[in-house]
Amino acid sequence: MQLFVLFLTTLFLAMVLVAALIKLSAPLGLVDIPDARKVHASAIPRVGGIGMVIATIVALLLEFELDERFRVCLLGAVILSVFGLLDDRYDLNYKTKFLGQFVAVLVVVVFGDVVIRRLCFFDSGPLPDVVAYPLTVLFLLGTTNAMNLADGLDGLAAGLSILSLACIAFLADLADGQQTIATAVAILGAILGFLRYNTHPAIVFMGDTGSQFLGFSAGVLAVLLTQKVNTALSGSLPLLIVGLPIIDTLQVMSQRIFKGVSPFKPDRNHFHHKLLALGFDHYEAVLATYAVQATCILLAYFLRYESDLLVLVVYLTLFGAVAAFVPLARAFHWRLRRAHQGEASFLTQKLNLILEKAWLDKTAYQTTRLTVPMFLVGTAASMDEENLDQIAVFAAGILLAWLVWLAARLPGAGFIERMAVYSSVILVVYLAQTVGFEYSEADRWFNYVIVFLAVIVAVGVRFSGRYFSLTPSDFLVMFVLLAAANLPVFNQVNYAKIAVQSAILLYGVEYVLRRGGGTVWAVRCGGILALLSLACRVVI
Repeated sequence: MQLFVLFLTTLFLAMVLVAALIKLSAPLGLVDIPDARKVHASAIPRVGGIGMVIATIVALLLEFELDERFRVCLLGAVILSVFGLLDDRYDLNYKTKFLGQFVAVLVVVVFGDVVIRRLCFFDSGPLPDVVAYPLTVLFLLGTTNAMNLADGLDGLAAGLSILSLACIAFLADLADGQQTIATAVAILGAILGFLRYNTHPAIVFMGDTGSQFLGFSAGVLAVLLTQKVNTALSGSLPLLIVGLPIIDTLQVMSQRIFKGVSPFKPDRNHFHHKLLALGFDHYEAVLATYAVQATCILLAYFLRYESDLLVLVVYLTLFGAVAAFVPLARAFHWRLRRAHQGEASFLTQKLNLILEKAWLDKTAYQTTRLTVPMFLVGTAASMDEENLDQIAVFAAGILLAWLVWLAARLPGAGFIERMAVYSSVILVVYLAQTVGFEYSEADRWFNYVIVFLAVIVAVGVRFSGRYFSLTPSDFLVMFVLLAAANLPVFNQVNYAKIAVQSAILLYGVEYVLRRGGGTVWAVRCGGILALLSLACRVVI
């Protein structure tokens, strides 16, 4: 409960602070002016990072008891954020910017004892200080700059950080690392509060203040996780946890050095820029980048107790695949789309035909319209009858309120009906996870249908045009929830599954209802009949 309150606090603070700072951005001179290497075409406030940093630090200090090490880490974050704010305001040269990063990293390494001492490449025990300290400083500087350089599209750096921090929180929970979990959860809340304004088309950027803070935090927490909190984890795991930003930064800097220019000179050679050049639109480029980062996170989870050598080999393999993708695409003259469809290759034409928007939209809509009501009614009817009395009374109360409202012709009957359908979804999912089914195979089929609906609704919403639209952040949140719900750590507490499965079904209901027309009666009837099935248990 404390973590939940912490999350809501940072979420609320970030939303309020960012909204207030947007209005002050012009007088403060914190506005991002477009240039040749940037994607946006108009001036955008870059104050989101300030709101995230303040929200995180205030919430942690007020609501959670942090030990000396984590207080030192917060001090390092403050130092870094001050230099980031100066950079956002005055466009500091890279030397001054690097100095601020170095001071912040040195504070946490020397005074916070955030040091990489344990790697399984060596059998001689902990790394000596002469190796451990420089290695840690190099890694933390790398993660700080990596996330800073990844901040090139709306929602990109924020989404990558969400995946990394969620992974850290999950792995820390395996060893009861409460302070690590709390810090990660607080930053997650701040990011989601900021994302409300940063999804495409963004009305605010996080600036260097935010991107450096996120990279620094992910790096520090990843080191603490593997070196202090859960020492059974592979010492090389932070490479996969931070993931794609490190790969992209190493690749871009290597290319700059090879061309004989400064590795710190900005350009348009980042992974997301290359995706745009291959015909991806903004939405698709962000989603594809999320997918690569999600792959890193899943690998980190499944390889968490493997040897450092295996983790490193897997990471280098992934590095090679990412590095080779664009050159291979160019070599075979492949693009996701072209200005004239006739110029596309035969394979691309067939792929685009399969992904034709109207066909996918219609099929997904009809499938969802029929599956959701049958699923609700079937699940409610197959529930185990034991311990259903209170739920049945609640369902009967919802139905009675709707019928009275309808019979009296009171205003807002449509809204009451909608709430009744939503209630049926939540009740059905709650009962599936707490009460269970009369038939042993029903639980398995329940999960299968939920996964099927998740895919169908995602496709339908993506291609539904004016009826309904999701941002890449919605897919990101859904991925994190689905992953969380299926982790072994939640086997005993099923609230994560309840939240995820309810969200999937509610998306499906909303997707159908927003389309309108004469066919939505099926979803409405399905929800009402599910409540009726549960309410009948009172009589029975």
